[in-house]
Amino acid sequence: MKYSYIIQCAWKHIRSGFKLPYMTMFETTLMCNMFCEYCIFGEAGKFNDLKSRAERERIFRRIDEMAELGVFALSFSGGEPLLNPNTSDYIAYAADKGMWTSMPTNGLLIKKYADGVARLDMLEVSIDSLNPQRFAKRRGLDGLPRILENLDYVLAKRKPFTTQINAAVNLENLADLPALAEFAKARDLVLHPEAVHNVMRAGELLPDFELHGADLDRVELALRELRAAYPKNVRFYTHYYDFYRRGGFGPDFPCRHPSKLISMKPDGSIHLPCAFMTLFQSQAPLQEIFADERVKKIIAQEATLWDFCKGCKIGCPYEVSAFTNSPMLAVESALNFLRIV
Repeated sequence: MKYSYIIQCAWKHIRSGFKLPYMTMFETTLMCNMFCEYCIFGEAGKFNDLKSRAERERIFRRIDEMAELGVFALSFSGGEPLLNPNTSDYIAYAADKGMWTSMPTNGLLIKKYADGVARLDMLEVSIDSLNPQRFAKRRGLDGLPRILENLDYVLAKRKPFTTQINAAVNLENLADLPALAEFAKARDLVLHPEAVHNVMRAGELLPDFELHGADLDRVELALRELRAAYPKNVRFYTHYYDFYRRGGFGPDFPCRHPSKLISMKPDGSIHLPCAFMTLFQSQAPLQEIFADERVKKIIAQEATLWDFCKGCKIGCPYEVSAFTNSPMLAVESALNFLRIV
């Protein structure tokens, strides 16, 4: 089912001249039950069940539209995506279509929704350190024991190397990564360490948490050494660090989020140019949205640098842009992803 679907999508993209979006980032909720020091989220809240039921059918229709358009990858994001009680059903619906599905999560709710989580092609659990005190300081919650218990429970339902540990890295937790790599090796997990970067959303800024100069060099060297020691378990994009040093997106490396990565909000609305800044939003069908002259104008502008893009180094837009900006970079990115180079 999945391979047949991907082949159908590939044919649609070839016929379009590779002008169609191929991935959706669906923010199932903007609420979060953690309060990470380097993240703008952290609003626990309560999910509105009445509104949730009204949105549920709209999301199913959206997934149908994605399949018709040729979107083959759907990432369930947030906030904490599992705070939306419908997320497991959305995962199952997308998986039944044949889509490649992934979800980053803090892990606090994965045991509760284990059956839904089991359907994901890639489950990504955010763990920066196995040191409980350091974890609590960075994440704003003493939740590591519960997360590790939940993770071991869920792993019994998942295939090897389909679960990933996402570690946001700076000098504070750099020395903790070998223990995380050992943890990944013992459980057939992938460890994806990525340098901490600032996240900008509609002009909001946290204090500068980014690495600079020799500190970034030190982190990159440590990650390369870690991957050499654990080649089966550690993956990261080596060229990401050159991108980081150059200051993120710019004219020589434009962001391709508008044309290749659909941003969908909890209510099913589509936002452009990206998940972090809105110049256009609509509840119209996807085919209509991408035929809209206003959207075409935004996509035509993606090769230039909007003011709000300056300094952006966010991972998801970076990945789709790396795949799009250069055929050689796309090949190298795929090999990085597969932990081959």
